[in-house]
Amino acid sequence: MGRRYRRRSHAGQIISDSAFIGSRLPWWGALLFGLVTFVLLYFIIPSWLEAKIAADAGSRIYPALEALFGRRIHIFEWLGIVCGLIGLFFCVRNYLVIEKGSVRERGIVVMLAKLLGRHID
Repeated sequence: MGRRYRRRSHAGQIISDSAFIGSRLPWWGALLFGLVTFVLLYFIIPSWLEAKIAADAGSRIYPALEALFGRRIHIFEWLGIVCGLIGLFFCVRNYLVIEKGSVRERGIVVMLAKLLGRHID
């Protein structure tokens, strides 16, 4: 019997990777990582996408681009909030506990960050 591969979204992969990285860093590294990913995903990438939309304002496909990029902007903002929360959690956790986070703990943190991110967004 062949293997079954589970297809994951790119957003889910970014979140699980940031939880893995945050759990391995020291407390100040997790804080810095969370801050950098938050600023990058919440401010920089959406403003770049808005500039791309504004550059094509006279085009015939402008409404389609606006709808497509508008949804992507919202997803990037949500990813920024979630990655920032993950970095903040692992900053506090790694300050209080010296050991690295386990797989189960990272899974719980990812799930809670997604829920809180949707509530905040």
